Amino acid sequence: MADTNTFVAAATMTTTASTADIWALWVDVRGWTNWDNGLERIEMKGNFKAGNSFELTPRGGEPITVNIKTVTQGEEFSDEAVLPFGTIRTYHRMETIGKRVKLTHEIHAEIASEAAGFFEKEIWPHMQSGLPESVNNIVGIVQAE
Repeated sequence: MADTNTFVAAATMTTTASTADIWALWVDVRGWTNWDNGLERIEMKGNFKAGNSFELTPRGGEPITVNIKTVTQGEEFSDEAVLPFGTIRTYHRMETIGKRVKLTHEIHAEIASEAAGFFEKEIWPHMQSGLPESVNNIVGIVQAE
């Protein structure tokens, strides 16, 4: 994309939950609606591995095809959606620090300049506010188990 605007946001929390419990939530793609309130529906196509894809429907939006780019079992995964107005990459990572796990979700959006104003006003605020909410929801679920 020639002329783009970049948007970046991240949310991090630590938890005493196990990496296995967090990983189980991540690989259960159909269950993402349990911790990401911005999703209406999600459907995995194939297994949870790099190269496969899923169809994600944002609440009130149209379905989007998302491709899984990287998977490091029990540690991280990333995905990418190539849309008419730009590319959105999402990174999900966890790191063990002593007896705690640091959980991070991060979004990088490269948006065509002509669509950046609309994206910044109508879409980005929901994506930004959804990050800490989703991470908090995951921590709440795994600590309750």
